[in-house]
Amino acid sequence: MRPAPDPQRVIVGTFMVLAAVVFAVAPLPLALRSAGIVLSSYLAFSVGGMPFAYLAALMSPPVGLIAGDAEWLVMLPIILSGNLLGMLALEFAWRYPALVLSPLLLVTPAAFVQAATQRELFAVALPWDDARSTWLTLHLLVAVLGVLSAFMIDRLRSKRGAEESSEARSAAPRASPARRRA
Repeated sequence: MRPAPDPQRVIVGTFMVLAAVVFAVAPLPLALRSAGIVLSSYLAFSVGGMPFAYLAALMSPPVGLIAGDAEWLVMLPIILSGNLLGMLALEFAWRYPALVLSPLLLVTPAAFVQAATQRELFAVALPWDDARSTWLTLHLLVAVLGVLSAFMIDRLRSKRGAEESSEARSAAPRASPARRRA
């Protein structure tokens, strides 16, 4: 991944981390809050690189506890583990495998909890009981959208870099044959 040039990378990466924090404390439904954090994390990756993506994915969900929402506290381990797995897959499987692996690993903890809580031994009433499949589908779609946006931004940066390097080579003065021999 080619991050943005340094001042732009830091400024926009910090903005995306702050956007994730805003999603974490916003009075939105749980699924939308979590999906907003996921989208901000992928956008932070595409602009600032992995440090900003990890900050957005792992540091902003605990800030959501400031809102005092007990449901957020119950869902926090699922959110944090999914975000960590999604960002790890994005980092280590970057490019085309990340398009499949990152979204799948992002929803793996939620899918496991969904399957495990339906058994008598692990029966737990979670805040998402009404919308389990909606949670999984929304997060899966947001993760795919995030990886695709990172692909697009990376491709635009590589094109722009190739154009600038070809312009710099064509604009550089040619050395005379006498200078080349020396």
